[in-house]
Amino acid sequence: MSDDKEFSKLYEMVLRGKNYRETKELDMLGETVEVVIRPLPDKIFIPLTGKLQAKFGMDEEEAIEAIEESKENGEDEYVDVADFDDEFVELMADAAKAGIVAEDMGHTDDEVEWMVDNMVGGFSLEIGGMVLDLSGDIIDAERFR
Repeated sequence: MSDDKEFSKLYEMVLRGKNYRETKELDMLGETVEVVIRPLPDKIFIPLTGKLQAKFGMDEEEAIEAIEESKENGEDEYVDVADFDDEFVELMADAAKAGIVAEDMGHTDDEVEWMVDNMVGGFSLEIGGMVLDLSGDIIDAERFR
């Protein structure tokens, strides 16, 4: 394979990953809300998962499982923020802020940041977990074809 073909394939796959979007539905305070998310770029994903590993001894899948377990065991199936360390909550909020596609939802990045910072009911953790899940699955090329 020529260098041009290899570069072209790499470029195409990077664009697919960068431009990939998923719309997720949440039941938020009795209303169905759609959130458009994207995978995190490596420069955000790798340090975030490194902090998860260093501070909490877990990878992104274990963090997602912990969030899902909290939701299953929580009142009215909401994530109980009290189940988590403040730094864990902050990491998940950072993932949510970086993964929500503001422009696809008719908002600015500043508005998304404000919304995530003011969420109640563990939704910042839930969205952060969704973003980590999508980012971790980027290796699965079938999803992006």
